[in-house]
This record gives sequence, structure tokens and C-alpha cells, in this order.
Amino acid sequence: MALPDITLQLAGESGEGVISGGDILTAGAARAGYWGLTFRTYPAEIKGGPCMFQLRIGADRIRSIGNETGLLVCFNQEGFDLQHGTVGPEGIVIADAESCKVTDEFAGRSFEVAFSQIAEEAGGSRRGKNMVIVGMTCGLLDVDTEQIENLILKRYAHKGDVGESNIASLRAGVIHARENLPDVCNIQHPKEPERERILLSGNQAIVAGALHAGLTYYAGYPITPASDILESLAARLPRMNGVAIQTEDEIAALASVLGASFTGAKAMTATSGPGLSLMAELIGLAGTAEIPSVIIDAQRAGPSTGMPTKTEQSDLNQAVYGSHGEAPRVVIAPTTVDDCLVCTVDAFNAAETYQVPVILLSDQSLSHRLETVDRPDLSTIAVENRVTPNGSAGDQRYQRYELTESGVSPMAIPGAPGAYVSTGIEHDELGHPGYTPELHIAMQDKRFKKLDPLRETGRVTVSGPEQARVGILGWGSTEGAAVEAAEMLRERGVSAATFYPRILAPLPIRRIQDWAEGMETIFVPEVNYTGQFARILRADCGIEVVAQSQITGYPFTAADIADFIAERVPSPATATA
Repeated sequence: MALPDITLQLAGESGEGVISGGDILTAGAARAGYWGLTFRTYPAEIKGGPCMFQLRIGADRIRSIGNETGLLVCFNQEGFDLQHGTVGPEGIVIADAESCKVTDEFAGRSFEVAFSQIAEEAGGSRRGKNMVIVGMTCGLLDVDTEQIENLILKRYAHKGDVGESNIASLRAGVIHARENLPDVCNIQHPKEPERERILLSGNQAIVAGALHAGLTYYAGYPITPASDILESLAARLPRMNGVAIQTEDEIAALASVLGASFTGAKAMTATSGPGLSLMAELIGLAGTAEIPSVIIDAQRAGPSTGMPTKTEQSDLNQAVYGSHGEAPRVVIAPTTVDDCLVCTVDAFNAAETYQVPVILLSDQSLSHRLETVDRPDLSTIAVENRVTPNGSAGDQRYQRYELTESGVSPMAIPGAPGAYVSTGIEHDELGHPGYTPELHIAMQDKRFKKLDPLRETGRVTVSGPEQARVGILGWGSTEGAAVEAAEMLRERGVSAATFYPRILAPLPIRRIQDWAEGMETIFVPEVNYTGQFARILRADCGIEVVAQSQITGYPFTAADIADFIAERVPSPATATA
């Protein structure tokens, strides 16, 4: 019987074309009509070191990286040694005949192929090894390579006859698979799509969301895994009459963003954990001076330089609390690639509406993963702008920090009526310095209470029944694995539900408490060591939760979550036995 989906892995050395081959294979599968979701790990060094590209494809939408590998293709021995433990009991291994020996446990389900020799004979270069592997995989999946050949020609158009050589290697791989390998990738054929689909990475979706929201100024400093955003906007924004610059460091990046926003521009920067640390003082300035700003934090494994090319969700405390004094901010966490687009618009809308810094928490796995998504209908994603003075004050002097009922004060733009002093020092309604207890209390109350509406209006996604034995309450990119884990638990007879808020500060406390009332036990899966969100939930919502932490540098699989829960909440059948 055909499988609903399959997880493929390409494993080898950086520089062998593992990642580029995986990208091309993913694009080919998407154009053939499959849903797909990828994950990659690569070394932090410029050259050399092990890397792996993982692709899960299927006839229906894919939500997580998959529980076990169905087909592992090893470029070398290290690729096999590092990845063969993920291969499932029915999984297949295909290894390079010249550099890899497969262990006996895969007897009868492993095949050796001379990738480089096939590439040299077909395309005249052993460097086409990865194209042989892509072609062979297409042959096993019965994917038409015409679209892939067009991609290859476009990708290597600037490298002379490399494109034609790669296509020859690709075709040789297809032929080899069909003539020499068994039918080991029997998955369901894709369905006719109801809507147009596109293939996006998380960082690409953030760029699209920022441009839709009206971004006109971007400043950033290169840092993995956020650098794609800088590179993309440097190419696109000037063509749209915007400005994108690379600054000398992250401090300068956010400082210039605040300056641009002060003059009326919608402005953004992107970084990772170490860069967010450098920005801490300016986040306080943005909160106190009430300057809209958007900061993308693509989290990676830390602390310090840590594992910069691996994933982790360990900047939550820094994003929510990182400050001298107490500075207001909004923290938003997208859960999927298409959610990255919507949440980026949400971030700009919140920044402009409430005149506050907004931190969007992505992570390495979400930033770089490619995912097939329905083409978003941008006409349905509303864009909001900041409130500016309308002249109703007449001859009364403009009060930038007027104490209004909502806490939001109209923000004048330089050059238009309404001059004022913008400062991080405590100030009165005009912006003049003031240090009385009454003034500090009034201004801190204004800056924090204006965010209260977000506790009720922020988006959440809920799956499963309203009352269940197991509730999974999480944040960010773990949602897909959590939803699949809940489905696995229900199949085992354990009722399970999920709840994922997008806004983590200010936290939607009442909505979380209402949902939690229907759950017997609540689990919080997080890719960090200390269970940061679990601690926030206990402190702010007063609910007891069970933290599940993982710091392998890899995202959760659905089985990781389901098995952890099953050990603590046995199914009815297990309990009876």
C-alpha cells in the first residue's frame, strides 16, 4: 500500500552539494505537486564538516520533519555514521560505493551506487555526484525531472556548460534508479491542488511580510541564521524606493532603525541571540521614547557563539525580560513558514499601533526550512499605521506623551506640525525631563497599559477537544510536531489537544487559563534547557505544567513529544494491561 508521506535524508560533507542538491530536489517535488517540509544542519566552519538535508514529502500538508527516515542517501562514510540511527525499520540506505560501507543491520535494504563514476561518465565531471543523487531520488519517487532541469539551467546559467553537465548527470541518476534499484519509495501520488502553492523559507516569508506591511528602512549586521533577510532586502528594498544598509554592528543597526522610525519610516532589523543582547539598551530606549520598531530574532543554539548553525528556542527570557529597568515590548512567535509572513505583518501592526518595539522570535529550523504553502492572499492581511496628530488640539501645545485613556498618544512626524522632545529619560507629557514619583508612575502605567488589548486580540490556534486528558501548550515552531503528537495520542486512545498563542508578551493569561481548565495534564515542549515558557506559564498564569526540554540542536519530532507524554499518561489499553 502506498505510504502517505516519506522522509528523505541526504548526508555528506559540506562542499559536496548536499544542500544545493536538497534544495533542487525539494523544488522538483513541489512542482510535481507534493507538499514538503525540509530541515538542514550544516557546519559553522566556512568549508568542510558534516551536513545533512532532510525532506519530508507527501500528498497532504506536511507539518513536521518526520519521525524516522525512509530513505537515507549517504555521500560518504561520515554521513552514514551520523545519520543511520534515524532510519526506520522499513527504511532504505543508498550509499556511495567508493567511500561508504553500510553495517550489517541494513542487509537486504541497502544499495551501493558509484555516484561519482556515473556523474563522470554522463556529464564529464565527478562534481555532478549530487545531481546523480537528485536524479536517482526522482527516479525512485517517480518525479518528472523536466521542471528540475529548467531549475538547473537557471541556477547555473552563469557557469558556462555546468548546467548541461549537471542535467546529464541528473538523467543518468534517473536511469540508474529505474534500471538497478527496486521500488522502495512507494508513496501516494499528489492530489490536484485546490489553490496555487509556493515554496518559501521562513526568512523569505518574513521578508514578504515586511514588504507587505510597508517596510521602507532596514538595517542589519550579518549573523546566522538571520543573514538571508539582510541579503534579500539589500537586493529588493532599493528597487522599491526603500533603504537597506549593513551597519558596523547590531547596536548601530537598531539605533538607525529607531532614527528612521522617528522620521516616519516603517523600520526593521534582524539578528540572532548575541545580537539581541547588544540591542538590549536600545530596546529600552524604544520602549520609553515610544518609537515603533520591529526586531527579528532568528534564534540559534547558545549561549555565547554556542552552536550557531543549530536550532534552539532559548532567547525567550531575553526577549520578554531583557532590559535594564522595566521596558515595554511585544514578543511574537510564528509557528510555520506561512505564519512567519502573517506574524511579521502583525509585528509591524503592533509596533505602529502601540508605538513600541516588537520582537519576533523565529529559530534556525524555521528560518531556513523550505515549506510548501498555499499562496497567501495578501488582500486579506490588513496593514495598520501609527496615529498622528490631526490638528484638533488647535493652539494648545502638542503633547507627544499625552496621558490618554488608551495610553496611546498621537505621534508627530518631523516636518509636520507637532515638534517635541523624544528622549529615553523619564519625561512629562511634553517630553521634558521629570523625576517625581507621580510622573514616573503615570508614565510607566501609560507605557504598559496601552498593550493590554493585545492580551485579547492576539491570534491563537487550538486543535483537539475542549476537554482532554492531555493538553500541549507551546510556542513557535514546535506547533507542527505538537499537533501531530496529539493526533498520535488520540490514535492510542488518549484524548489530547493543543494551544499555541502567537503573542508571548503581553501573555494572553485569561485565554490560556480558560483553555487549561479543560485539560487534566498540560505539557510544554520547548527546544531549550530550562523550560523557559513553562516557568512563565506557572508564574503568570498560575497553572501547573510539565516541561519537556530538548537541546539536541534539532527540532522536535512528533514521536519525541508523543512518547514523552505516553510515559507519563498511559493509554487506556496500557493502563488496563
